[in-house]
Amino acid sequence: MIMKTSNKFALEELMGKRLNPISKVVTPRAGNICYTYDRVSSKDQMINGNSLAWQFERLDEYAAKNNLFIKKKYGGTFESAKTDERKEFKKMLADIAKDSSVSAILIYSYDRFSRSGSNGIFLLENLKKLGVKIISVTQEVDSFTPTGSFQENLYMLISKLDNDMRRDKSISGSKSIIKKGYWPYPTPLGYTNMVKYATADKHMNVINNQGILLRSAFEWKASGKYSNQQIIDKLALKGLKVTLRNMAWIFANPFYCGYVYSSLLPGELIPGKHPALIKEDVFLKANQISKQNAISGVPKNLSRDELPLKVFVRDLDSNSPFTGYQNKKRKIFYYKTRESGTKINIVAKKLNRHFENLLLSFEYNKTTKDKLRLILLNKLSKKMANNKVDSVTNKKRISELQNILSKLEERFVLNEITKEQFDKFTSKYSEELNQLTQEIKTNANSSSNLEKAVEKGLKIAENISQLWVSSDYYEKQQLQYLVFPEGLLYDKKNDTVRTNRINTLFHEIAVNTRGLDKRKKDNSQSNCLFGSSVGMTGFEPATPSTPC
Repeated sequence: MIMKTSNKFALEELMGKRLNPISKVVTPRAGNICYTYDRVSSKDQMINGNSLAWQFERLDEYAAKNNLFIKKKYGGTFESAKTDERKEFKKMLADIAKDSSVSAILIYSYDRFSRSGSNGIFLLENLKKLGVKIISVTQEVDSFTPTGSFQENLYMLISKLDNDMRRDKSISGSKSIIKKGYWPYPTPLGYTNMVKYATADKHMNVINNQGILLRSAFEWKASGKYSNQQIIDKLALKGLKVTLRNMAWIFANPFYCGYVYSSLLPGELIPGKHPALIKEDVFLKANQISKQNAISGVPKNLSRDELPLKVFVRDLDSNSPFTGYQNKKRKIFYYKTRESGTKINIVAKKLNRHFENLLLSFEYNKTTKDKLRLILLNKLSKKMANNKVDSVTNKKRISELQNILSKLEERFVLNEITKEQFDKFTSKYSEELNQLTQEIKTNANSSSNLEKAVEKGLKIAENISQLWVSSDYYEKQQLQYLVFPEGLLYDKKNDTVRTNRINTLFHEIAVNTRGLDKRKKDNSQSNCLFGSSVGMTGFEPATPSTPC
């Protein structure tokens, strides 16, 4: 029996809805209205350099050339991009969430946007959900395509890698200078540096009038007759204002008795190159009394290392994010769902252990590192290939354009064409030539960046579970969002954690590690996360994971 056409269509429509449930498809905002953001890293760069002016000019030129209307400009000051707690930056993000007419943020380059790595990726994802795209003058990618999204994430990782390498160099230099007895930090109260704007080994710290007053403060403290507050009051009468917290720091700082120290060299006291404000016995006596009268009321850090998965993990059924608390009587930390009406409590150590075990899926046998690196480079290069222009074809076309331009010049010299014709066609072909040259350069940079990103990813994954365990609260958060940009879902019924999105690089590390390391045992948790149903950031949109 032949089914009627109308019934057939109705059935197809019904089955289509069941097999393909309606999902939120993120589309870019329409229009040509944008914000701009530019910054430099330091006050000195802002005052003495011309980087900001250069960025302003390039952004204006790009907007004019591409028919973009700049509604508002943000930045224009010095803000470090190591964290995303920047005043101008946060203001821009808040405004763009309210103003639906703005379709893009125009920046000079991605390292101007963020150098925080995983958190930068997280910001890009959230802007994308609003339909807002990032337009970089120097790194043009379409963030709403899978490959473009991957390239954006890559730029974030490279910026973070660059910061980490600078930090490593800075720390090594600081350690070296401290070991020689120099103080590479801001000059402590009571001293004046007579050689400003020079490296620490050239500083000349001398005791000033405030230092003479602080010398008296140490002597008062060592006598045992005065509390910290009474000493602060006595100093204030002499014109020196010090807070209670700063007073405690001054009394505990061995710099004042002629030594330098730093958390970079824990447990080491090194004789300093600066003059001592007081004698060692006075310093020790003052601190013995100080320990007996410890200051109370110092603000406590509300971000607990015991609860790093707050907000990052959500309840599978209600999508409610977890918050945390401590049962003070039992001295046990718990996660619980934030929204009323949900009743999920889980011991923090248990959920943290779930996450730690999950991270083990990314760790690999060090003997397979070279093979794994080659596999990753090969696979990720292929994934990026659909966005690359054939360099051979480009070079051939560049050669053709150069010949055309040469002939145009010759014809103009021989008066075979007018100046107007010469200018018109020269401009046209020169623009195409510049574009092709830039594409070749971009592809070459992408290849180099990919190698750096793979190397950085392998370094992190090598011992990622212990890296997470040994990190502080904020470092844990960064690592979590780097690997799982959309966080995790906790399935109470099966006592497992799941995700819809995994960073492409780490997904490939986990999948290929399981293939190379025959000793690695599969488990239901890793099967949930690394099955074919899980979406990966950068190449294809997220797809719902199959329940385990």
